[in-house]
Amino acid sequence: MGTLRNAWHSIVEGLEAENVRHLFGMPGNPKLLYDALYDSELITSVHAREQSSGAFMALAYARAAGCTGVCFGSTGPGFTNMLSAVLEAQAAATPLIVISASVSVAHEGMPAFQETDQLSMARPITKWAYRIPAPERTPWALRRAFQIARSGCPGPVYLEIPVDLSLKPTDIPPYERSPDVAPPAPDPVALTQAAHLLTHSKRPLLIAGGGAVSSQAFEELRAFAEEQGIPVLSSASGRGIIDENHPLALGLTGLYFTRIGREHYFKADLLLILGSRNEQFETGAWSYQPPHAKIIQVDIDATAINRNWQADIGITADVGSTLSTLRQLLPPLDPKSPRLVRSKTIQAAKASYLNEVHNECMQEYNHLKTKRVLAEYQEVFGTGSVLVNENGAQDLWSYYSPYMRVPVRGCVPPGAQTCMGAGVSGALGVKLARPEEQVVCVCGDGAFQMYMRELATAAQYSLGICYLVLNNRALGWIRYHQLHNKERYIDTSFEVQPDFAAVAEASGCLGIRVAHESEIRAAVEAAYVAVQSGQPAVLDCYIDDEQPPGFHDFHREVLGYKHA
Repeated sequence: MGTLRNAWHSIVEGLEAENVRHLFGMPGNPKLLYDALYDSELITSVHAREQSSGAFMALAYARAAGCTGVCFGSTGPGFTNMLSAVLEAQAAATPLIVISASVSVAHEGMPAFQETDQLSMARPITKWAYRIPAPERTPWALRRAFQIARSGCPGPVYLEIPVDLSLKPTDIPPYERSPDVAPPAPDPVALTQAAHLLTHSKRPLLIAGGGAVSSQAFEELRAFAEEQGIPVLSSASGRGIIDENHPLALGLTGLYFTRIGREHYFKADLLLILGSRNEQFETGAWSYQPPHAKIIQVDIDATAINRNWQADIGITADVGSTLSTLRQLLPPLDPKSPRLVRSKTIQAAKASYLNEVHNECMQEYNHLKTKRVLAEYQEVFGTGSVLVNENGAQDLWSYYSPYMRVPVRGCVPPGAQTCMGAGVSGALGVKLARPEEQVVCVCGDGAFQMYMRELATAAQYSLGICYLVLNNRALGWIRYHQLHNKERYIDTSFEVQPDFAAVAEASGCLGIRVAHESEIRAAVEAAYVAVQSGQPAVLDCYIDDEQPPGFHDFHREVLGYKHA
């Protein structure tokens, strides 16, 4: 039998057993969860400035650490503030547990202070939403939450408990850790068919989605690509599955194509799509299907197979185990095979392209360009930083490899919802998950203004994050659309804007305004020194309004903008 304690003590016990080391959010009534945290020597509570920030930090932490993130918000608006992050976790298929209280059972419907139907709001955007009906059920509910969040296609789970029930001391059973669940194994018949297609393919291409990252299939994918001479592209959420310095890594798909990736994508005679839902931006609104390519689709979620493009072979299984078995079925190619000869040609072309892009970025333009900011950052910091992506027009440059290159496990992207500001706040969770690595958030001025309140949080926890703020004084992507509407502009330019460098300094960070390309190297070097000492750095870069070539291609080909 257990000892007398309340539900929050049981939750803390469970979080410790599940190896949770950081809990994100902010307290309302401190008796709800936070009082119990005083007794924990294992869990650090990270005090965000607002509840949505805490949830985004937990989401990014989960992706960066390869674990389940946990956040807390108080009743009513504390809960509703977290919903955008829950929606993003669903879109990004990231395991996230959201905990809150609900109003006391004794006062429901009267109405009680901050009463709202939180459960009904959570259900459409979570894998499971549950109200704990009695404190004795707390261990069962939390264990179930962890199991559901990380099993199959990962995603968010919501748990709540009424305030009066949660504070009632009672005999609660001890917590038992949730079981590890083995992912589904690939079907042998489908694997044999896939191996046959791959054997006879002359121009295969790997497309890695977020499911490949969730599977932790880093080594299996790299080895498979090298053995079979297959170039690799990724979706935005699959980025980091392979080091983008690797000769076979050709960047991203769809909206994010660069020239070399696009060229080989449309020549492919076979796409091996690994852990991707084939979403709108990565497929050119489903119009970017190579005309002569067969498709093998592998996904842990059976409902993702044939959801959009029809696969010739669909395999419902974990990406890592599928690649491992395919490697056994497909011995490495003969060094003289045409596919390995093609592979060497691609590697040489990429090396030439890298040099071309570097020269493009580093030439003198007499005004500051985003691609120059990214190039200077990588000259000083190297290409090993963990990139936290944002949502906007200028920061989209960082999605275009090789303008920005990331290592294995080196990218934390948003999901398909791309909530602005998620990366600005999420960068704190990434740095907590990977404290020994450089973390950079590339963001526009619109997104930065939404969540720059968390700069003080980053300084409070000595999180040496570098923020590259690409400041075009506007909501650039929306203004780009307006350009194609008879050049009428409304509510997209910021006529009054904070001094971001001054805000950074006032928040305990390094803040530098960069107005010309001649100033960027010294600013990046100063940022490097600052973040090494644990001080966040903000470079407010006054850039022009140039968009990447792939951005124009997408708007011309998919959205019909004739002059894009």
